[in-house]
Amino acid sequence: MTREPTRLIQTGLAALGYDVGRAGADGLVGPDTLAAGRAWLAAGGKAAMAPVAPPPPSKPTGAMIYQGAARYPVREIIVHCAATRADWMAGRALSEKVAEIRRWHLANGWNDIGYHHIIDRDGSTARGRAETVIGSHTLGKNSGTIGICLLGGHGSAETDRFLDHFTPEQDRVLRQMIASIGLRTQIQRVSGHNEYAAKACPGFNVPLWLKR
Repeated sequence: MTREPTRLIQTGLAALGYDVGRAGADGLVGPDTLAAGRAWLAAGGKAAMAPVAPPPPSKPTGAMIYQGAARYPVREIIVHCAATRADWMAGRALSEKVAEIRRWHLANGWNDIGYHHIIDRDGSTARGRAETVIGSHTLGKNSGTIGICLLGGHGSAETDRFLDHFTPEQDRVLRQMIASIGLRTQIQRVSGHNEYAAKACPGFNVPLWLKR
């Protein structure tokens, strides 16, 4: 049986602040995932943390995600890469890798890791900042956006293909994550960091990749 429907559910639960376990969106229905699902149902389908906004309009296409006191509705997803080598921290838990990236970002003077979601090379995922908190991932484009970071991408160019630097598992999970976020808010654009800065990140052309 395919794990993809379960991965999608786990990704959504984690994004809403529910703990699906240390393994993250692994596609397996374990006790942590079941507990998260029960907690979500008990909360009436609401996020685990109090919303930072009034209720959405009467005719939304999905639940609205708001960020910050200014209540920015999330309309865009921006894809990034960590610019790490394929074997970076090989054999280490994803939580340790996220902790290392958080350490880099704290050294920049930020108050937390800048991304909202991180996708490892085996397709496992981890949550960074809550989706209701404005990220620090794209200069001038943090409000109203969700930042997703793929591990890998060292030495990439913006004209490279996705599979030149990332795995099929990352491809599949990134598409699932984009679809999952789109169920919670009206995403109007999915872009790459290189569309807003003179850099290769995430190491491929996101609009072209998304069409394939």
